[in-house]
Amino acid sequence: MKSGISLIRRSCLRSPAHHQFLPSSASHNAKKLLFLRHNDVTLLCTRNASTKLDIKLPEKHQVLTNPLDHHDFFGVEKLVTVEDLFKARVHYGHTVGSRNEHMKPYLFGSRMNTDIFDLDVTLQHMHCALNFIAHMAYLNGVILFIMKSHQHGHQVEVSAKRCGEYAHTRPWRKGLFTGIQSGSPFATGKVRLPDVCVFLSTTVNVYDQHEAVIECAKVGIPTVAVVDSNVNPTIISYPIPGNDDSPASISLYLRLFEKAISLGKKKRKEMDKLMAQLEKEKETGNENGQFEVIDLKK
Repeated sequence: MKSGISLIRRSCLRSPAHHQFLPSSASHNAKKLLFLRHNDVTLLCTRNASTKLDIKLPEKHQVLTNPLDHHDFFGVEKLVTVEDLFKARVHYGHTVGSRNEHMKPYLFGSRMNTDIFDLDVTLQHMHCALNFIAHMAYLNGVILFIMKSHQHGHQVEVSAKRCGEYAHTRPWRKGLFTGIQSGSPFATGKVRLPDVCVFLSTTVNVYDQHEAVIECAKVGIPTVAVVDSNVNPTIISYPIPGNDDSPASISLYLRLFEKAISLGKKKRKEMDKLMAQLEKEKETGNENGQFEVIDLKK
């Protein structure tokens, strides 16, 4: 067998008990293993072995290179709790008379003619939305924050700039995404469409829906949106049922979105650094003619 090399955690080599991960058929060849430690990874080199070693490590010891293999790769579920949502007044909806029929599954009930959101349901949708945003940031996607509000517009722009993304808080020009043949900046090919649009509110006033919601659906841009009890959530990719107009709730949403984006970008930098290190070790090993490196990107 050619000299092989695998990546395993250093913690797996601290005691002889970890040799149980070697199959019984390879027990004889296991005596010829040479362990080389380097930084945070350990290189397992086999020489003059006639039997292929199939080493299976526990899941917690494996190098996870695909974030989709983990349900919470970025740890966004730790960012917010039901108590945080309650203190930010996310549970307050609009009056019962303005309720949209599609929002009934997200409501706990009503009190004093005001709809009350079920925060347990809101928390689940928040986790899904934050996880999606973190994945998009990890893939270097362009994220656009959208909100038409004189009160919160500046706050949205500051948060977007702080996490290295973009914001649109001015009046929406009709056909900005869809009017490619009618003078839109995207028609020149020099401007890139966003990979995901995050709506802090899907309305421009009490009655009218933001025009960007329809345009995102037409051109196939995924959307994450805070949906209050008076809006239609059916064309939103990741709806977050909750209050969309109080300062406390808007501040909470922006903080969570900003944190999720930062986590995704941080993971991307860590993974790029690891891959660069592996490529360097691969080149060094091939020059010496000693090792055959397994490419984790495959």
